[in-house]
Amino acid sequence: MDTLTHALSGMLVAKASYRKTEVLPYWLRSWLGFFIAAFPDIDFISRFFGMQAYLTYHRGITHSIIMMPVWAIIIAWLLAKLLSRFTRFDFSWRQLLPLCLLSLGVHLFGDVITAYGTEVLAPFSDFRLSLPTTFIIDLYFSGILLLAINTSFIFRKHSKNIALGGVMILMTYVLIQGYWLRMAVGEAYASMPTQKMQASKVIAIPQPLSPLNWKIIIETEDRLFVRYINLYRTELKTATEKDDMFTRVNALYTPTSHLNWLVISKMGQDPAHALAKQIWNADKFKQVRRFMEFPAVYRFEKFPEMQCIWFADQRFVLGDIRAPFIFGACQHEESKEVKFLRMIDGEFAPFN
Repeated sequence: MDTLTHALSGMLVAKASYRKTEVLPYWLRSWLGFFIAAFPDIDFISRFFGMQAYLTYHRGITHSIIMMPVWAIIIAWLLAKLLSRFTRFDFSWRQLLPLCLLSLGVHLFGDVITAYGTEVLAPFSDFRLSLPTTFIIDLYFSGILLLAINTSFIFRKHSKNIALGGVMILMTYVLIQGYWLRMAVGEAYASMPTQKMQASKVIAIPQPLSPLNWKIIIETEDRLFVRYINLYRTELKTATEKDDMFTRVNALYTPTSHLNWLVISKMGQDPAHALAKQIWNADKFKQVRRFMEFPAVYRFEKFPEMQCIWFADQRFVLGDIRAPFIFGACQHEESKEVKFLRMIDGEFAPFN
């Protein structure tokens, strides 16, 4: 999830878990929960060391359940020092530790329920846990947080109970999303003969604009079958290139009665196939292979002096509207020299 939503989650849970025996003042506990819950996203600094570093470390060690107690102790110790030095409050790090653990746990939960994947066992394993019930930027999820927090500020006498109610509504919303996830996966099995296809993986991924929008992906050895659906839509939506992006995205999702599967070859067709296999298996592409869960050739381009191949992860592709995390390489026709690149808004950029 986005960092602001994480921070708001930390604030709401800090408010909801307040007890009369709490040593921290209510307002201070709320704001500490806000900032502590944002901490794991400090790994964004890995971007300054190149895209490979970002793919390696984002949602890694700062998002680990194993490392969470270590981070909680460090944060609690630093906060205790800062509060005693710059404010009138004097707390020991042990008094701040429960809030630190709670706020960091809230952040981990918010990331695990998205499709990106979180290395909860880092640094001992690069296994990425994902229980994808919620889109990475869910306006309904964030809206519930904002409504509960703002209401708790207005009705201060009932602030804790309002916050607790907000947490319960939020968890109910996530549980309902889990039900919709099961519906989307069930639709995949109902509309495709997965056993005959020898499917290795069937997944449903939450999508933007509505919690009823889902992308279904069925993976076989050499192909991906992709479908965009809205679970309760009964009529097709239409959009043209002249329409705004939101209208075009909304029109992607069709009623479940429309079996409009996209069939995507993972390594492309001739003449792209040979180059695609070469680039995909290159040592330089190690981190890309580790990152992409549903990779496929996104584009093949042939120029007078070179040819380029591009890969995208179907988890993040929105039809022909948007595709982040595009990586590839260009090979010179005569020298056969290969230059690894990434694509940003249609422009080539170094991949380092």
